[in-house]
Amino acid sequence: MHSKEKSTIILFNPMPVKHAATVPDKKTTSLQVPLVNVPLSLLAIGRMVRDDFDVKIINAAVDNDYKEKILDACKSALCFAVSSMTCYQIRDGINICAAVKERYPDIPVIWGGYHPSTEPVQTLKNPYIDIVVKGQGELTFRDIVDRLYNNEPLNGIQGIAYKDGERIINNPDREFEDIGVFPRIPYDMIDIERHIKGYKFGNRCIDYYTSQGCASGCDFCSEPLFCGRRWSGLRPEIVLSELEHLAETYNIDTFMIRDSDFFLNTRRVKELCKLLIEREPGIRLTSVNGRMEHLARMDNDTWALARRAGIHEIFIGFESGYQDALDAMNKGAKVGQIKICIDKCIKHDIDIRGSFMVGIPGVDTEEEVKSTLNEIHRIIYAYGEKGRLSHMDILLSFFTPYPNTPLYGIALESGLKPLNTLEDWGDFDQFDFKAPWFPQEYFDLVREFRDGMPCNSGCGFDEWCEFYEGMVERLDNEKRKYYKRS
Repeated sequence: MHSKEKSTIILFNPMPVKHAATVPDKKTTSLQVPLVNVPLSLLAIGRMVRDDFDVKIINAAVDNDYKEKILDACKSALCFAVSSMTCYQIRDGINICAAVKERYPDIPVIWGGYHPSTEPVQTLKNPYIDIVVKGQGELTFRDIVDRLYNNEPLNGIQGIAYKDGERIINNPDREFEDIGVFPRIPYDMIDIERHIKGYKFGNRCIDYYTSQGCASGCDFCSEPLFCGRRWSGLRPEIVLSELEHLAETYNIDTFMIRDSDFFLNTRRVKELCKLLIEREPGIRLTSVNGRMEHLARMDNDTWALARRAGIHEIFIGFESGYQDALDAMNKGAKVGQIKICIDKCIKHDIDIRGSFMVGIPGVDTEEEVKSTLNEIHRIIYAYGEKGRLSHMDILLSFFTPYPNTPLYGIALESGLKPLNTLEDWGDFDQFDFKAPWFPQEYFDLVREFRDGMPCNSGCGFDEWCEFYEGMVERLDNEKRKYYKRS
């Protein structure tokens, strides 16, 4: 039971990786190099209760001695909430929750985010977790806090799963809400200076999103499970107002856009771009996420408009240079669209961040690796021959099976050992996952290829071309070895 004097709420963003990863000569940042990020998911729920409660946000990436800070803060807290993706955040989150429960066994512990949303019952089987928020959390979290504050039961709250004694109750999901009804993201709830980073075009970059959700249904991704393939975007005039306010208040020159699909609504994109051009706020938008099948069809006028509006970099999940792999992912895209997007980016002077993965279960590994590395080389070549290597960044990782996605089931059929507990997922390497069906020699070769890419090694164009020729020769050697073995 909790008395009404307990008005503090603690929100925690665990460490995403066990050890900080760095690439000494890295020209830009990538998914392999964890960034100091604004904990947008915590700010999103914090804004719903900040008027009535003292909300403290602790971000492991910037807060030293975060364990002790959390234990001190939980002394008089109404609840302790954790946001987690499928990565080391789970392990760090569990460790902190164990310490919290040891000292304060009666404090309600709430988990939300991508992983708990896709595995709510498995998450609740952990002894340190009491409540799970499923999917979009703003309204759900506010309802939970109200019930806890008033000592009322949790039954009937949509979008949660929770423990009732020894039983686990999994309530119906909540409908995905239009994000326009929520208050603005309250950046004043964190120490903004500790969350500002340098990034390519500017010295003072922070994270921001203009939309939530994704309408696509890629079979490797947790997003469709999280949002139910729903998408909601802020009105262009609201986005402009918020960007101007943040730029002026915190002297921000660059915004890293964290939307899952910024370009979904082309009319909205055009309206926002026109507003940005009219107002000339002097800001840059980077890592702006779009799908290659949409961007390949986008006309040149819209591309030019985006560049004039300050979109300096686009982030595209190309995922594979092998069509069978794209089809296995249910990507809804064609390999040929990669070149179209690259040509558009070069034409309109917009930098590219492109992500690829290898190791999709059920496809020809040799063809997948060879085709994907060749497609990456084509991108590097397109920029290198123009002396523009610094204008591209390629992220190359290994397929990671996420819970309850269609490709997780295929991964199990292909030899993946089931991950049956929350702890299993917490010890999972989401960057360099070694699948049982993916041969070690290809795994090592892909990592060597990744390390050698100009955006990671800092090498020049001629040096890269020589390196790539050697990689092609080694791929051919692996192919000959394979046929000899078979």
